[in-house]
Amino acid sequence: MVYDENPFRKGGTIKNDSVSSAPGTLEEPTYVEIIDTNPPPEFGPVEKQRHFGILRYTVANRFRKLMLIALVNLVVLVGFFLFIFFLVIHLEKKHEDIHISSTLHTYLDTTTTSAPTTQTNTTANPSDHTGCSPNQKSTFFFAYSNDFTADQVLNTWNTIPDDVKRAYETIVLGRFDLNEGFWTFVSSNCSGEIDGALLSGLPNSTESIKDPLEGSSVFSMINFFFNLDVTHCGATLFILVKRLPTDSFISDLVSMLQKYHAYVTFVVSNNSFGGSSSEPMYRLASETNGVCIFTEDDNIQETPFRLPSVWTLYLVYSFNVDVTSNGFTPLPIFSSPLVGYYHIFMTLQDHGPLDTFKMVYLRWYNAISLNSGSFEETVASHANSRNSTYTTGWHNLDAVLYDMTLQYQFLDLMLLGAGITDKSTVLERIYTQHVTFMDPEATIPPSCPILHITYRKSKTDKRQILQFSVNMLPKFLASFSPPPTRLHHSLVALSSNYRNSLFS
Repeated sequence: MVYDENPFRKGGTIKNDSVSSAPGTLEEPTYVEIIDTNPPPEFGPVEKQRHFGILRYTVANRFRKLMLIALVNLVVLVGFFLFIFFLVIHLEKKHEDIHISSTLHTYLDTTTTSAPTTQTNTTANPSDHTGCSPNQKSTFFFAYSNDFTADQVLNTWNTIPDDVKRAYETIVLGRFDLNEGFWTFVSSNCSGEIDGALLSGLPNSTESIKDPLEGSSVFSMINFFFNLDVTHCGATLFILVKRLPTDSFISDLVSMLQKYHAYVTFVVSNNSFGGSSSEPMYRLASETNGVCIFTEDDNIQETPFRLPSVWTLYLVYSFNVDVTSNGFTPLPIFSSPLVGYYHIFMTLQDHGPLDTFKMVYLRWYNAISLNSGSFEETVASHANSRNSTYTTGWHNLDAVLYDMTLQYQFLDLMLLGAGITDKSTVLERIYTQHVTFMDPEATIPPSCPILHITYRKSKTDKRQILQFSVNMLPKFLASFSPPPTRLHHSLVALSSNYRNSLFS
């Protein structure tokens, strides 16, 4: 008999005593083990299974490892992004400190010379912000080429109304196209300090560039201005150009003017020399809501009277129109914000002198506006403009939406030969006049106690210049019959009845 040696095995055995089929052969007995297959009770206790505990331990251990790996990856990722962020900030600051020049002159490392009272600073402006509001005081930059005469520059400066100069917190003078560097003067005082500095920095032929083919440094002068320690946001740049630039790269300057919401006005001589094209300056003005006009040298001193971009007005409409020989084009709708007078300005060519222009007809229309209107400029009506390439005028408008259309005629530009493209760009600008009543008791800063008003009562009278304190203004207005009832912020005395006779 064979017994089961495993004491823990449950069941029993069955003995088999059968005889072998072969006679005479003794066969060992066979035992069959019977296993107890009865299942445990349905709700009875079950033996604890140890492999589940091992599994739970393994899963928990691997989960902790995964969490640790995820935490390490997160720290590395955050550190990488912080490194990239500070690297970009560092490179931007480093780039701002670099003097960018877009001129081909050999004197790229510019210097600043001036009178003994000059204040100059080329460090970055600590309050150099870009979020200025339209009525915030800023900087007026008056720059001029050394190739003009001293009288031309001085007379132009004196024609700028004093209240326009007082509207800015800082005035900067700049002289460029020198045989070496630039001359600049910075002042926050509107008294005789600026006038004295201008007298000491007028054009001097001994400092002129000798080569008439060498290009202007006007773009470097603009870039130099944006490195001065003055407020750039909302700045007005009024620049007189005699020598054309030879370089055409203006992308950096376009970005700079757009960034600071600054407006540039180029007044270019029809008798210019240096570079072969004025197109880069015109394109710079057109891409930044600025103005670029061409005129005779003797007429430059009159431009502050006629260019609204120099006055303290608000630009409310700006559009550039590409024109060919003849055509008609709709313009974007003009949403007039206020009832009142608007100054509509338009260039007639994108180069000078005037040689391709024949006619423009601008129309603004709203069915419910009695001030819908138009103006037409032809070669005949423009004959007294002394070859200037722009037209401008005041118009009374309502606070409505106006449909704008432009009809034009130009000579076939392809017939004019090389150097002229088959299209021209016309700049259309509309400015609001800031109309207000001037308080006779208003205080004028002690450094600027005198008002200077240039006027003429009729076209036959000579233009006169008055100087008086602000409390004498009512007497001046009473000299008109009937007296004007509104005053213009930029030109001090403006009446709808006398506007053409005073300033035409």
